[in-house]
Amino acid sequence: MLLATLLTGCASAQSYSAETASLAGTWRGRMSGPMGNAPLILTIAEDGAFQGLLFVEPKYKEIRGTISVLSPGNIRYEGNDGNGRVTLHEERGQRVLRFVRDGGGGGAELTPSK
Repeated sequence: MLLATLLTGCASAQSYSAETASLAGTWRGRMSGPMGNAPLILTIAEDGAFQGLLFVEPKYKEIRGTISVLSPGNIRYEGNDGNGRVTLHEERGQRVLRFVRDGGGGGAELTPSK
């Protein structure tokens, strides 16, 4: 599915690169899922590629994937820990990035790392 999205979105990818680039940086927060609720640190590149570490005691799990802008306001992620929607909004003067899994069952809420 990601390959099909990338192939059909190649022509429009450049027009949405500013939206993906606005997510670039290091984010911290929590991720919930079948294994529980755990701290997460995630680095997002300007092209939407992301990688991070999820600390599920007593070890770390590597998280990797890609964020794609399908159309303005329609942002998706696909990674080794699932697929879903990405939302970005401001809450109490701070940017909040959310990953919402398809089909429910968890996701992540992150803020910019300081």
